[in-house]
Amino acid sequence: MLESGLAGRVCLVTGAASGIGRATAEILAGQGARLVVVDRDAEQLAAVPLDCEHTAVVADVAQPAEVDRIFDEVDARFGRLDVLIHCAALFRIAALPDVDEEEWDQILDVNLKGSFLLCQGAVERMRTHGDGRIVLFGSFAARTGGLRAGAPYAASKAGVEGLARHVAAYAGPLGVRVNCMHPGFTETALTSVLDDVARADAISRTPLGRVASAAEQASMAVVLASDLASFVHGATLDVNGGMYMA
Repeated sequence: MLESGLAGRVCLVTGAASGIGRATAEILAGQGARLVVVDRDAEQLAAVPLDCEHTAVVADVAQPAEVDRIFDEVDARFGRLDVLIHCAALFRIAALPDVDEEEWDQILDVNLKGSFLLCQGAVERMRTHGDGRIVLFGSFAARTGGLRAGAPYAASKAGVEGLARHVAAYAGPLGVRVNCMHPGFTETALTSVLDDVARADAISRTPLGRVASAAEQASMAVVLASDLASFVHGATLDVNGGMYMA
């Protein structure tokens, strides 16, 4: 029997109200983890069924003061942090000439600055007990430039991979493992905005001939955060059905 080692671990999951974040939280709950779940959507977040000790925080990860509030809740409720799985993201479809500065800033703030702020706070807490696991979510758009994703999304997710490598180099000696995942086309609220032509195109580019479920992506993130990946560090895992083969 393979043991994840996640029972009793304090895990922070962002974007937990839907999609990959929600699936991640549900899998961690099933492993006996203790959870801090975060999302901007209070109603959806409250509806996530979690049969474990947990607390929910409604917050915007692009805002430093709100990230501070997330970690204040982690400290007050549990007094430690073992795992960060950062799933929250913004996705927009926009041709290059149609992207304005406001959209660029908004997407980079959520997808990249949010990742940075969360890593800062997580590493500072994990280093106190010499153990921790961080999983950041990039995208296959970082590899390909995106099939339909706009320039801000592709750039932000490429930045997440670079950030993960930097944090891994800094935090590895502190006992903190850091890895990045690049999911391929996945059935979530973010991708529901794509039309049938775009969906068919994505499937045709995927050798496995289908899209992924949120649970399939979440399960790999949980593996990276578990004892099963105890020597996996500074890596980027492509989970895309063969759409992109490094």
